[in-house]
Amino acid sequence: MNRITIAQIEAFYWTATLGSVDGAARQLSLSQPTISLRLKALERETGVPLFQRVGRGVRPTPDGYDLLPEAKRILEGMERLAGRGGPVRVRGTIRVGFAEGFALVCLSRALELLHQLYPDLNPELVVATTSAVEPELHAHRLDLAFLVNPTDNSDFTLVPLGAQETCWIASARWSLPALVSPHDLANLPIISNPQGSINYRQVREWFASAGVTPARVDICNSVAMLAHVVTAGVAIGIYPSKMAEEDVRAGVVRLLRTSPPVADTPIYAKFAKRSGSPNIRAFIATVRQVLSNMDYLTDHGTGVN
Repeated sequence: MNRITIAQIEAFYWTATLGSVDGAARQLSLSQPTISLRLKALERETGVPLFQRVGRGVRPTPDGYDLLPEAKRILEGMERLAGRGGPVRVRGTIRVGFAEGFALVCLSRALELLHQLYPDLNPELVVATTSAVEPELHAHRLDLAFLVNPTDNSDFTLVPLGAQETCWIASARWSLPALVSPHDLANLPIISNPQGSINYRQVREWFASAGVTPARVDICNSVAMLAHVVTAGVAIGIYPSKMAEEDVRAGVVRLLRTSPPVADTPIYAKFAKRSGSPNIRAFIATVRQVLSNMDYLTDHGTGVN
C-alpha cells in the first residue's frame, strides 16, 4: 500500500476549493492530467470516491467534504513548517478580478511592484464592473477580486481597503453652476454603466434624491470608455475622481461640486474563506502598499464637497 502524499492532498484541496480540475491545475502550475492522476491515486488510497461531476465542474462527494477540513489543516501545517525555515514561496497562477475604475487607477502600479516582489507569481486578470466580476468570484472562476461595494456572503472573506472618491465629472467647456443640483443636470446627456452596476445605482439615486428623472441616460459597459465620452464633452458621468486627475490638471474636465454630494464608494478585496493562500495574501499586501504610496483611498466615504 502506497502512502498518501502532500501532492495528492494539494490536488484534492484545490480541486474542491476551485470546483474544477482545470482550476487546480492553474493554481498549482501543473497539467490537468497530472491533477487527475493525483486525484485518482488519492481515491485509491482512501477507498472512496471524492468527487462527482456537476456541469462542467466537479464538487466533493459527502466523503470528499468530510476530508476537506483535514486536508486544509495538513496544508496549513506544512505552510507553517516551511515558514520556520524562511518565507513561504509565493508562486504559480492567481486569477484576479478588478472593478474597472479601480483598476484604471492602480493596477499598472500594482503589477509593477508585484513583478519585483514576487517574480514567480503569474496573475491572470479580469477587469470589468463589480456586477460582472463578483459572480465570477462566487463561481470560483477567480481566486481574488477587488470590488466596489461588494455583497456579503458567508463563504467569502471581505477585506476593507478604504473608500474611493467618486463624483460627477463634465467637460470644462460646459457652463455649469459652481454648485450643481439634480435639476441642473436633468436635461443634459448622461452616460452610465449598465443597470445593476454600482455606477448606474449612483446616478439613479442621486437624481431620485431630488425627485428628478434624467431625460437621457446612455449606457456603456466600460468605465474607461465612459470617461472618454465625458472628456470628449459628449455627456457627463460619475466615476472615480482619481481617474480624472490628469484631465483636471490639463483643464479638460471639471470635478463638479454637487448638492447632494456623491457618496464615496468602499473598496474591498474578496476571496473564498477556504482559499486564503499565500498567493492571495501576497497580492492583497502588494495592492495595499501601492494604495498607501498613492494616497488614493480614504478611511471612510465623505463625498465631494
